[in-house]
Amino acid sequence: MQSTSPRTRKFSFREACNYSSSAGSLTTGHKALVSSFLLTFFLVVGSWLLPEWTPGKDSITAYTGPIMFLTGWTQYWSLFCPDVRNVNYHLSALVEFKDGTIKCYEFPRMEKMDLVTKFRKEKLRKLFGDNISWPNYAQFRPSISRYLARANNDPTNPPERVTMFLNSADTPPPDEATFCYRDELPPHTRKAMLSSYKVNPDDLK
Repeated sequence: MQSTSPRTRKFSFREACNYSSSAGSLTTGHKALVSSFLLTFFLVVGSWLLPEWTPGKDSITAYTGPIMFLTGWTQYWSLFCPDVRNVNYHLSALVEFKDGTIKCYEFPRMEKMDLVTKFRKEKLRKLFGDNISWPNYAQFRPSISRYLARANNDPTNPPERVTMFLNSADTPPPDEATFCYRDELPPHTRKAMLSSYKVNPDDLK
């Protein structure tokens, strides 16, 4: 006998289209469960997407944030709203050594790479461009400073301090008077210090 169970039966196209309507309506319990799920989803995601200046946002996301991370509902729409970024920028760091010499390190810059290298370094752009440049990722800067110290360590002249900078320039307005091609954008001459990390001997091990 051919099984009529939906799990084992093969439906025709028309049968598949009509199956949901023939299966009957949802029970009250099912409707309540679906409604609760949707309400939780919109509450959790909506609270996370509130503008940063919304009063009480931090107190709300303290409860909704763990749910979002646990379920994988993380949302990042800062590229599109509330304001499109109006600056171009990149990160750099100064590594100061024991003898007083200083080495300048420039974090990966996508505009200086060919297409293949851009593809390979995309995760670095995400880390050094979209993340640690901004205050809500400041907790990761000491780890990156320690990495730079180890990467530039010389046992005879160890690094003593790593200072990170945000280098930026305003994006020219999109009008005829200030129009320029992407490879002719203004240099990032405005500088802001993000962190200054004192290197400990244990950081170099």
